[in-house]
Amino acid sequence: MRTFVWENSYPTASYLVTVNIGEFVIEEQEGPGGLPIRNYFPPDIAGEASYDFGRTPQMIALFSSLFGPYPFEAYGVVVADAAIPFALETQTLSVFGRRHVDGQRGDEIVVAHELAHQWFGNSVSLADWSDIWLNEGFAEYASYLWYEYLESPEALNEVLHYFYDNLARSLLPPPGSPPPNDLFNISVYIRGAMTLHALRARLGDEAFFRVLQTYYDRFKYG
Repeated sequence: MRTFVWENSYPTASYLVTVNIGEFVIEEQEGPGGLPIRNYFPPDIAGEASYDFGRTPQMIALFSSLFGPYPFEAYGVVVADAAIPFALETQTLSVFGRRHVDGQRGDEIVVAHELAHQWFGNSVSLADWSDIWLNEGFAEYASYLWYEYLESPEALNEVLHYFYDNLARSLLPPPGSPPPNDLFNISVYIRGAMTLHALRARLGDEAFFRVLQTYYDRFKYG
């Protein structure tokens, strides 16, 4: 018979709100500048999940340095005790399913992707679903930037050349204005990310990241 009240001080799209009810182990971390990070894990996989999501503070530090300050008052994840086939960038508390937890950081690229949505998709939001690549292409590229940070620019280039040779030229349509019946197609993600990398190659790193920071700063919370 208890009533819970939750308040949010930032603009939020309705699809970025979920309610998760279950038994969870609560883990607390601290991000850059003392940012609260709170994670909710099913008890039987809490140890593996703690490892899999353990580098979230470093991800926040990297993305803050590349895009601008983290836009909200907290972050964290909730791992639903179900094999849901997707992850979702729920504002300040991204949702994952058990299938994303393996105790080996096998889906860390997805962890980085959902975190990056806090900047691109949640804070800077699209006005129309036909521009969904502005959410997914940007978050996908951010996950590649995390891979580049862990490995090397050369390793990232190898991956992108593979995508170009095996996907983009023959299989993927342009990422803008996807059909309504296939809104979240793979092109929106991969070719959207490759669009940003092409812009980076044309501008150079200094100008490219200045563009991203300006874009984020100009349109955040809108």
